[in-house]
Amino acid sequence: MKYWGLFFGILLVVSGCIDPFKPADTSLSNRYLVVSGFLNTGGDTTVITLSRTQPVNDNTPSLVESGASIQVGGDRGTVHVFQEIRPGTYILTPRRFVGEENLRIQIRTRDGKTYVSDYVPARQSPAIDSVTWQPDRPNNLMRFLVHTHDPSNNSRFYRWKIEETYQYQSAYYSGLEVVKQEIVPRVVDVYSCWRTDRPTNILIGTSAKLSEDRIQSFPLVAIHNSSNKLLVKYSLLVKQYTLTQAAYEYWDMLARTSETTGGLFDPQPSLITGNIRCESHPEELAFGFFSAGTERSFRLTVRPIDFNGWFPGTYPRCSVEPDTLSLEESVLTSDNGRKIIGMLDMPTRYLFVPSNCADCRSLGGSLNKPSWF
Repeated sequence: MKYWGLFFGILLVVSGCIDPFKPADTSLSNRYLVVSGFLNTGGDTTVITLSRTQPVNDNTPSLVESGASIQVGGDRGTVHVFQEIRPGTYILTPRRFVGEENLRIQIRTRDGKTYVSDYVPARQSPAIDSVTWQPDRPNNLMRFLVHTHDPSNNSRFYRWKIEETYQYQSAYYSGLEVVKQEIVPRVVDVYSCWRTDRPTNILIGTSAKLSEDRIQSFPLVAIHNSSNKLLVKYSLLVKQYTLTQAAYEYWDMLARTSETTGGLFDPQPSLITGNIRCESHPEELAFGFFSAGTERSFRLTVRPIDFNGWFPGTYPRCSVEPDTLSLEESVLTSDNGRKIIGMLDMPTRYLFVPSNCADCRSLGGSLNKPSWF
């Protein structure tokens, strides 16, 4: 079987974080099972997502696998059963796990097929020492770095996931709006928004070749100063996991493959399926890597004043000049498409710009400020 154009990004789910995954051949007709993979043994809820593969040129939403039964079993006899909370998404509320027990995931789909992973140990992650920022002035970048170490020298293989939450503002402030053909003061402020991004790139590092189990200045994300992320307030949440060597090699292979499958003449990737197999039908493929362990997190929040003079970005601009409309024309304008940004006298006229210039929600954010922000 020939696999052309393999897309990667396993649906690794920890406390609700999901990375998209569409591994498939453009000529592949079978819809193979894709399993999310991280069991949180550190006192937090685990989320497992099941879906099906699809061809890389298929832009429809991933087909979720609902109605399955999922449980995690240990080699000392413990069993923990998941509940489906929405189609294709299954959760396990916080549980107490036996200290040295190896664990595996077991799945039965609606069609009666059974899937099982290898037994894996629950790896304990050390604390994150710090997350720092470092300006790269020649390239107009702000780089964010993670630092960690394990005094026991037992971790060695690490993976990180990040969440970026930031406040940003529109190019123009709109203090008026059209309501029922009247111009009135705007009730809801649409100038400032908050947005959370969850990058899906694979972030892994190892100290296996070092005498000390220490990761120093591992690059997590680089933000160009043309971005609006750092202009007001930016918060970076870093989640850290310790991997087995097998899991690290799996993620490393995925990362390398995803970097070399961007063009028509790139090398065709090898098939990477992980540690989950179809037990009832051994010839059938399954995708995903099941891991278990604790999650450690660290949040860094910064404002422009913290950067010691480094220019944090370019303030938003509107690509079009404001339109000037009479009062009669203005009251017939929909507030959804255009926003009022000012008023002129003698005679009364109003200045309008497209919503994406004066409504921060058009850039993907929300008016709801996170409670912790």
